[in-house]
Amino acid sequence: MLGVGGGLVEPGEAYTTRDGSRIEELVHPDRGGPPNLSVARAVIEPGQVTHCHYHAESSEVYYVLSGKGMVTVGEKCEVVETGACVLIPARAEHAARCEGDEPLVILCLSAPPYTHEQTVLVERT
Repeated sequence: MLGVGGGLVEPGEAYTTRDGSRIEELVHPDRGGPPNLSVARAVIEPGQVTHCHYHAESSEVYYVLSGKGMVTVGEKCEVVETGACVLIPARAEHAARCEGDEPLVILCLSAPPYTHEQTVLVERT
């Protein structure tokens, strides 16, 4: 993937976020990216559901690269599949579930950038 100025952007080392999804950071200030944005590729395995959570400061955009699932934002739950785009405002509780036989792969854009510290897990009843 070409980065700013034609430089190659390599995914960072994969890790598990507080919500339980597995991500590879593509763009983040800690990796030389702009100070106000992070971009990551998240993978949610078949049958997996992320923990309901919100971000204290960041808004997010989910763009589904492949797979099928459900994304809940607040009280609204939507079916998502390849090409779906979901806006998640800061402080909006949200979660995702993979419903297909293939992983649900989502491009996650966060502004300001994602941090574990601003991710708050929520218990839903």
